[in-house]
Amino acid sequence: MIRYSPFLPEVIEDPYPIYRRLREEAPVYYLEDFDGWALSRFEDNWRATEDPQTFSSTGGTTAAQALSKVEPPVPSVNQLDPPDHTRLRQAIRAPFARAQVAALEPEVRAFVRRCLDRAAATGEIDAVRELADPLAAFVACELLDLPQQDAPRLVAWVHRYTRNEPGDLGRSADALAAAREMNEYLAEHAQRWRRRPGRPESVVAAFLAFELAGRPLTDLEIASHMQTLVIGGTDTTPKGIGAALLRLHQHPEQRAGLASEPKRIPAAFSEVLRYDTPTQFMARSVARDVELHGQKLRAGQGVLLLFAAANRDEREFAEPDRFDINRNPRRILSFGHGAHVCLGAHVARLEGRVVLEEILARFPAYGLDEARLVRRRADQIQGLVSLPIQVS
Repeated sequence: MIRYSPFLPEVIEDPYPIYRRLREEAPVYYLEDFDGWALSRFEDNWRATEDPQTFSSTGGTTAAQALSKVEPPVPSVNQLDPPDHTRLRQAIRAPFARAQVAALEPEVRAFVRRCLDRAAATGEIDAVRELADPLAAFVACELLDLPQQDAPRLVAWVHRYTRNEPGDLGRSADALAAAREMNEYLAEHAQRWRRRPGRPESVVAAFLAFELAGRPLTDLEIASHMQTLVIGGTDTTPKGIGAALLRLHQHPEQRAGLASEPKRIPAAFSEVLRYDTPTQFMARSVARDVELHGQKLRAGQGVLLLFAAANRDEREFAEPDRFDINRNPRRILSFGHGAHVCLGAHVARLEGRVVLEEILARFPAYGLDEARLVRRRADQIQGLVSLPIQVS
């Protein structure tokens, strides 16, 4: 009998064999310990993200919120349903729009080149710790008007928040402490803006002007919303970049093809995010009774939308366990879908594209020792946290 929970050590170690069995044997899997469910097939996940009337975000979007209940839901753009979610997303979307993000490219490229200049002098760079993590934090600070000198603190908080220890049901005591510390920092940032407003088109200004249920947001509420943006902006994209460099190293013919035709890099990065989806799932709560594949989901139960499992669904992708940069599918769930599709998708694509362009142009035959890579063991956001590569 198949056994699944996002907190099981064997799932955290390698979820894909279990995901395959879930899709075949139990596409709507009952999580008995938590009185919740997990959806593993692509079409079921796709449709669930389009149906907030049935699958609500207000009960939390982490397993620690919707299932184990060890983390309380917080005010967050991720944890609102339409129409409030739609209004807030519209209010803060401008810096994340395609044109505004494209304007960041010269700064992003200059940042990457500085990192690679240092690497050329030493012959090695940790492509996650010394390149992707700092780059993502740099861009997040630019977008959220946070001081650049605080970028390392943000990365440290996010890594503490997203790390699981053995036996954790989604969040450790230290992870929850990191969230509180980050929230306090961001609340102080909101207070400073109240005293001395900055750019009127900024995300913080939009939060300050926004009203929910007929009243302005408090500093702590603004901090909770911004914390979601910080975590989304600094954690998942570095995992995608690390995965890209690893998979291209493992498939040298595909790497050589990209080096000679860099215009194919965006599609290749999309395939990386399908094949090694950093966000294993997003959680929802059942808002009204529904039946799916013969299972009766009841209002109030938690649901995991297993995006990583869906992105390997044989019903949607031919040979889904094969890494192929030429795949270019019409649908993937790496950035979610529907009302809650990732606000920072254009940012992630920009960072991934520029890093791959610069590394493949300068060090197309970079080396790496897979014995030295370090992978995060976690329930929700998985991927490499250290990937030293040799450059010459």
